Amino acid sequence: METADPGGPARLTPPLPAGARLLHIGLPKTGTTALQTTAQARRADLLAAGVRYPGGGINHREAVSALMGRRWGWNGPGAVVPPRRHWDRLMTEVRAETRRRVWISHEFASEADDEAAARFVEELGEPIQVVVTLRPFAAVLVSSWQQYLKGGTTHTFERWLRAVLADPPEQKVTPSFHRRNDQAGVVRRWAAAAGAEHVTAVVVDKARPTQLTDAFEALLDLPPGFLVDSSLGGLQANRSMSLPESELMRQVNRAVKGQGVEWGDYEVLLREGGIARLLQARTPGARETLLQLPRWAADRASELGRRYADGIAASGVRVVGDLEVLARPAAGQDEPPARTASVPVDAAAAMVVGTLSAALGRGAFLADRAERDRRDRRLRDVRSAELVGEVATRLRRAAGRRLRPRG
Repeated sequence: METADPGGPARLTPPLPAGARLLHIGLPKTGTTALQTTAQARRADLLAAGVRYPGGGINHREAVSALMGRRWGWNGPGAVVPPRRHWDRLMTEVRAETRRRVWISHEFASEADDEAAARFVEELGEPIQVVVTLRPFAAVLVSSWQQYLKGGTTHTFERWLRAVLADPPEQKVTPSFHRRNDQAGVVRRWAAAAGAEHVTAVVVDKARPTQLTDAFEALLDLPPGFLVDSSLGGLQANRSMSLPESELMRQVNRAVKGQGVEWGDYEVLLREGGIARLLQARTPGARETLLQLPRWAADRASELGRRYADGIAASGVRVVGDLEVLARPAAGQDEPPARTASVPVDAAAAMVVGTLSAALGRGAFLADRAERDRRDRRLRDVRSAELVGEVATRLRRAAGRRLRPRG
């Protein structure tokens, strides 16, 4: 196992060769949103520095989901698998790039099974480097439950913990959690698909706050500090929520569950409206309770963290950082997670105003109507371009079939 010195600069990680594909698969809740937001904001600067971050969005969720056949959204109407054209369009841009390194990122790829992981590797071609970002499992538990709240779950934290930490875990409760958070299993799967020498595991360490960006800057041969953005707000940084904020969201989910609300409406009005405004426009008060693991869950998380660290160490992949960070004992509280019956007025106001703004077609922040009209025109232009691209793709396929030798 090749390991970058945890006490030294991450620059000890050699840069990828020119033309390499860096596939960042997450894991979720390991700083992925902040990295992707910075990459989107600095897309032109990245290109000038020799790195292509393809597409125009914050990440490559639709393309990754399309190749995996993964549905976006909860069970029921409105949740769909993105069409294959999203991946094909991404690959057109990737294959056209022969000089620069190409950076593709979305954490849904961490859910890939053996077959899907092999398909990613085959499609992207060589040279490829799969990057897995890791965080202590106890911290993942708190932030993951909050992330599932944004997807409509109604489980309390205690109920959710009992399900995902059971042995074996309850698969009916947020089943994607088990696929994406077996840290050693994910690393082994991708090492088998791409080869251990083509996988890098990066440990997110609070004691070394720039270790994550240092590692990506080294792999992509970018100047130190290039990917550090201290201006990110709570939404872009995907900040943690306080206990009252979490309970507000859970109660909203309980109110809409079973009421015929489609995923598309929930996504636009709550995820991109009320929740987005809550995270960006509000900072939890100093006296607001933060979510903590109960003692039994912290002990179980520490046990699993040890197992994951040992499994990754045995996998033969390159590791940036100290795997012992994953295995450190987790802090917990003896009392069960508290319940709250009250929510700060400014939190409720942020949720309501963001939802109202989204319903008016003005995003989460009451964007002026001129900006809304410009956005709508851009969306129409994009949809027209997608239609033209789809027609062209079908014509090429039809021509190929006609020209293919018979017999």
